[in-house]
Amino acid sequence: MRRPFAIALVGIAALPPQSLGVEFPDGRVAFDQPPIFVEANTRYPQVWLTNTTYNFIVQIPTTAGEPLARLDIQQLPGIETIYFLPQRTRAFIGDRSRQPIPLGKVTFDGHSALLTVTFDPPVPSGWYLRVEVAPVRNPQWDGTYLFAVTAFPRGGDRAIGQNIGTGRLQFYRNSNFF
Repeated sequence: MRRPFAIALVGIAALPPQSLGVEFPDGRVAFDQPPIFVEANTRYPQVWLTNTTYNFIVQIPTTAGEPLARLDIQQLPGIETIYFLPQRTRAFIGDRSRQPIPLGKVTFDGHSALLTVTFDPPVPSGWYLRVEVAPVRNPQWDGTYLFAVTAFPRGGDRAIGQNIGTGRLQFYRNSNFF
């Protein structure tokens, strides 16, 4: 059962903290059930296009036990590296809504092709989350580009990340891709 959107309008900061996840004796924290990677998509899959965005959609099950504190999106080695603009990253909760949520720190490391998105406050269980990221431009080469998605619960350095899936974006040379 999903929480009503009225809670989202008040702000997720007002929700009580969750602490039903797994906490190990050494202080490490993990999800009871990790978030579920739903899909990656883009509205404009033409190569070499600028001013576009990619969406990474995650479901945080009510049985997660811990809120989602961080999401890592790392491009797997391929044809070329796609560089992201961290300052243009945004996040939204709800099935199809555009209810924005606050972000903490967002960084991109071009050497490892890793985009790290921290949520402040963490996103509670029972929600769909859409993270919208902006590339400098779409790749110049057509083909399939893969992204490993890793979710982290609260706990900072003691949080255990879990790989929740692989996003797939397909880029095309011309606009006749449908």
